[in-house]
Amino acid sequence: MEDRGELEQIVFGQTRVILNRDLSVMNPNLVAGSQGLVVGKIANYTLKVQFPRVTVGISWKDCDIVRGKTGMPTLEEQPKVIPKPRTMGEE
Repeated sequence: MEDRGELEQIVFGQTRVILNRDLSVMNPNLVAGSQGLVVGKIANYTLKVQFPRVTVGISWKDCDIVRGKTGMPTLEEQPKVIPKPRTMGEE
C-alpha cells in the first residue's frame, strides 16, 4: 500500500491482500505474490493476515489490497516457489 488511507478500506474477515515483498525469511510460505485474508489488527499499522498455512503480522507497507476478491485464498492461488536455502547472516 502506498498510502495509510488505504487501511480504511480493509474489512476484517473479507479483505484479501497480496504480499509485495518477499518475507520468506520469516516463513518459507511468505514469498512475494502470496495472498492472505486480513483477520485483524495487531498494532496501529500492523495487520494480522491469515494465509492458507500460517497467520502472521504484516506491516501495511508490505502488502496491497486485492481488488474484486474476498475471502480466504486457496493453496492453488499461492505462487509456486521453492525457497532457496539461506546461510547464516544472509538477508
